[in-house]
Amino acid sequence: MTGLMKRIPDGVRESMTTTGAATTCAPVKLDSDSWEAAVFFQLAGPECKEDRRVLRMAEDPLPVGIETDLVNHDSAAVAVLRFEVYTSANDPLVGEVLITPGEGKSHFETLRLLSTQQRLCWFFADETFWLIHAQQITLREEHRAEFDDLLRDATKHDALIRCTGRYDAQAALTNMTVRYGLRNEQTVGDRRTSSSQHKTIN
Repeated sequence: MTGLMKRIPDGVRESMTTTGAATTCAPVKLDSDSWEAAVFFQLAGPECKEDRRVLRMAEDPLPVGIETDLVNHDSAAVAVLRFEVYTSANDPLVGEVLITPGEGKSHFETLRLLSTQQRLCWFFADETFWLIHAQQITLREEHRAEFDDLLRDATKHDALIRCTGRYDAQAALTNMTVRYGLRNEQTVGDRRTSSSQHKTIN
């Protein structure tokens, strides 16, 4: 699956470094010339030491889960993708990705690909972005339908906002990141995050 890939691809790495994101889901070319969305985790810092150890030692795929949510802000729709990796049975490694499909091609394409592709590859890297583990899951028809619903609902919401001239994806993201900051301050030491009305894809 990873071929000769030893490190998170340059474009993805640069984006994660620029935004400070430890988790992302982005279109990449892996085994062929076709684009597919893939999940990337960067595990840095002492709080991820045990996760890195488990992932390095893993010979089989680890259990994972995906939850989705759509937050309809007054200025734009924000899709939330929550990726869980069970490096520990009771304390999964969690990464949440915020996507504004109305803002640019990359975000829209990520959801479109997730609604059509047959698999989802997961890549895990250390603090310097060198891969320590990779695996994939099969996306069944019902999984792809969840992403299709997410994209359709976001597009519909954004179309209505554009008619009023109030579309502003950055304002919606800023509102979301403030919420994350407040939530993280209240849950210091807990890697898990909480959100409501998610749809789970196992």
